[in-house]
Amino acid sequence: MELKKLDLCGKILDLGGSQKSGYHELFNHDNQITTANLDDSYGCDLIFDIEQKFPLSDNEFDCCVALNVLEHIFNFHNVFQEAGRVLKPNGKFVLAVPFMHQIHGSPDDYFRYTKSALIKLLEQNNFSEIEIKELGFGFFSLIFSLIGGSLPACLRLFFMNCANIKDKICSVIFGTRYEKLKKRIPLGYFAVAKKAN
Repeated sequence: MELKKLDLCGKILDLGGSQKSGYHELFNHDNQITTANLDDSYGCDLIFDIEQKFPLSDNEFDCCVALNVLEHIFNFHNVFQEAGRVLKPNGKFVLAVPFMHQIHGSPDDYFRYTKSALIKLLEQNNFSEIEIKELGFGFFSLIFSLIGGSLPACLRLFFMNCANIKDKICSVIFGTRYEKLKKRIPLGYFAVAKKAN
């Protein structure tokens, strides 16, 4: 996973996360992770609406994480603005968003973001050194992502592995042409940006 490749240390704010989030152990260091969610049933440290001003101090965190959360936020501009406010100078904003993915509530699903949109949103909110990676393996994993949820649970892993194998074969056979296709039909995006001084 992309998170494991990052060097995230210090105070981390996890927007929309929970204390039980499985990805926290992917962070490479001993960190102080603060989870924030709208719903206390998820088991979080702070309860607040990230569509409003965060009840946090300026320049308080070394990193802000928003994984598969922005699609559920109608006032998404606020998340970018407030993440920039609560991050220390040179602090990292790490986010993941779906793109070619079925509509899913939590409680609602509002938006999909392109790479270009993410770059503009980050630049407009004083972030620089922006790196964005397309997620997904190709056409077959895209099809699985769109219909896999309707399959019986006992068959999902089998069909997901079949889709991934077919994508790997296509990558070998078609090379750069398939890589270009993967960039046009990503399952989502993973982005890392740094708060400018």
